[in-house]
Amino acid sequence: MINTDPTRRYATLTFLRGAALALAITLLGGLLGSLYSVPSLAPAMKALGLDLRSLRPLHTVFAASFIFLGGVAVVHRYFQEVAGPMTKGDRLRLKAQLVLWAVAGIGIFCTLLAGITSGREYLGFHPVFSVPILLGWLCFVWTFFRITGRDFWHRPIYVTMWGVGCVFFIYTFTEQHAWLLPEVFADPLVDRRVQWKACGTLVGTFNLFVYGSLIYAKEKISGDEGYAQSRIAYSLFAVSMLNSFTNFAHHTYHLPQGHVIKWIAFVVSMLEIIIFCRVAFDVARSVAQRASRNKNCATSAFFTAVSWWSMMMLFTSLLISVPPLNALLHGTYAITGHAMGTMIGIDTLVLAGCITWLLLERLADGARGALGYRSLRWIVVGINVSVGGLVLWLHLVGVTDGVHRYLTPRGLPYAPYRPQWLAMSSGIVFAVTGTAVFFYFSALLRVWTRLLIRDASAVGPTPPDPRLPHRGERVRVPERSDEASVREPG
Repeated sequence: MINTDPTRRYATLTFLRGAALALAITLLGGLLGSLYSVPSLAPAMKALGLDLRSLRPLHTVFAASFIFLGGVAVVHRYFQEVAGPMTKGDRLRLKAQLVLWAVAGIGIFCTLLAGITSGREYLGFHPVFSVPILLGWLCFVWTFFRITGRDFWHRPIYVTMWGVGCVFFIYTFTEQHAWLLPEVFADPLVDRRVQWKACGTLVGTFNLFVYGSLIYAKEKISGDEGYAQSRIAYSLFAVSMLNSFTNFAHHTYHLPQGHVIKWIAFVVSMLEIIIFCRVAFDVARSVAQRASRNKNCATSAFFTAVSWWSMMMLFTSLLISVPPLNALLHGTYAITGHAMGTMIGIDTLVLAGCITWLLLERLADGARGALGYRSLRWIVVGINVSVGGLVLWLHLVGVTDGVHRYLTPRGLPYAPYRPQWLAMSSGIVFAVTGTAVFFYFSALLRVWTRLLIRDASAVGPTPPDPRLPHRGERVRVPERSDEASVREPG
């Protein structure tokens, strides 16, 4: 039963809007970054104060923000089902969270464009903005456990994933700032180890929100509540938690570390991807069956794409985790392509499907079918084709670059040995495919915007009017002329 508290519906809608805005900024940073790769455009962009030192963190920071904001929006949709009306404390914490995150978002956007960065992965902004981010997160965690804490471990697995992710974020976000300690920053090896270990756990945190959102959406769309209590769902949770602490080793092969650490990281990461592939195909099949009956579930297209992307990323993960191949490809565009394929093809498309479902579920069947099937199917196809082209090109460039770097005689400069065709076409193809990705995701944002600008009360299924007869029930005709008129169902 959906809670009709307008404040809870407002919270869901607000975080959906925040996620859409973060995605728009991500697309802007990605488009400008791809255009910067064109040699003839780079000088003009530099003259405007735009270069990769500011565009890359703008792109990555707000990409991670989209993942978290989308996950938080899905959690608030869950609150609409299980929580009563907001308490005074809930409202105060929600206001504080929104104000703190708005201040952080505006400050990060302005300072990154001004060239003020930290130079760190995922947290490329000035560390002063970490304070409002963490305080806002603590407000969210407080509300989450106030609602779910009484019987937390007896709730479905997606609640467990979200709850552990809430606490996990506090730990890993704090660890991300270890570089501010003089003894850590003074030792490059220690700094690199801590940074990549913290990056790995941060990815593990938003993976928990993504996985939880995926299973929750499956349950609501298909009506199957048993999957959230299944062994495969709990296996995904357990392995993803373990991988959060071990996946850093993929990025530190070139640092001094034992071979046992490398093998543990390899085995656990592959196991997580394999289990997720199974879950993704289960979800896609279940949602597709529901969609085939109702002809109105656009989420099915996104989840089907996720299942195939997870298979492709499993294949590339196996390849780049082999130590000799990792040494050949590390530091090339092949690793960038793998990261973008995973971030877009899995995390982003999962949340895109969840957000689309949240926005479409309030429409009537006819409107939902028209918008969901006719308008979105080509957008989903365009997103997957353009992202696939971008990822494939980055892998091709990375492999070619790595091989020629390996073949370059020791002591000679590398650049003259780079193939001429690669030097001439790399930036142009990158810009073309990046622009295509921008175009199709912008089309998706336009669809979302048409729904997001509607009244907040429309978020979530509209409760039936108790004054109206239920479907199939006859309208009672007044027996006396002086009896109050009966409203006809409209």
